Amino acid sequence: MVSTARSQELKLKRGTVCWPLNFSGVTLGVTSDSEVERLLGKGIARKNEGDTGGRYFVDDGHTATLHVVSYTDSIVGELTLRAGVDPAIHASELKQAESKWFKPADGFGNWHALHLGSSRDEVLKNLGEPKKRIAANDWRYETICECELPESFDVFFKDNTLVKVVFSAPAG
Repeated sequence: MVSTARSQELKLKRGTVCWPLNFSGVTLGVTSDSEVERLLGKGIARKNEGDTGGRYFVDDGHTATLHVVSYTDSIVGELTLRAGVDPAIHASELKQAESKWFKPADGFGNWHALHLGSSRDEVLKNLGEPKKRIAANDWRYETICECELPESFDVFFKDNTLVKVVFSAPAG
């Protein structure tokens, strides 16, 4: 009886997960900009993003971009993983944006089973129904295990394929 009660207690509400929002070793609300630099390199820095700046990284094959934005106390408050090279990166900056430590195939989601290129069905199987469908190609999930501020992430699709994920917390 106790195990049945406990399993019902642990059942998550629709559209919620209970794991830290992170990618490439960068954890939302925890990792500082200086730690991002130590983990991934300098990348392309932009001072006019968030409260304290942002950084762009691309993988060696230029198949994906990781955009990290910092807020209060230089703590990461937004993390975007997207297919291809972000248009904010100029061709002349591409080499500087490369990070051999950014591996888009690392995955996210339950058991890190989701990747850029995952299908809608794979996302539903891994995460369940979203908390909210912002648009047909934009689904929002929330984490219920954050420490202080509410955190959520949106998954974006193009032609039934996952092309972008945005992990975010409210700006400090």
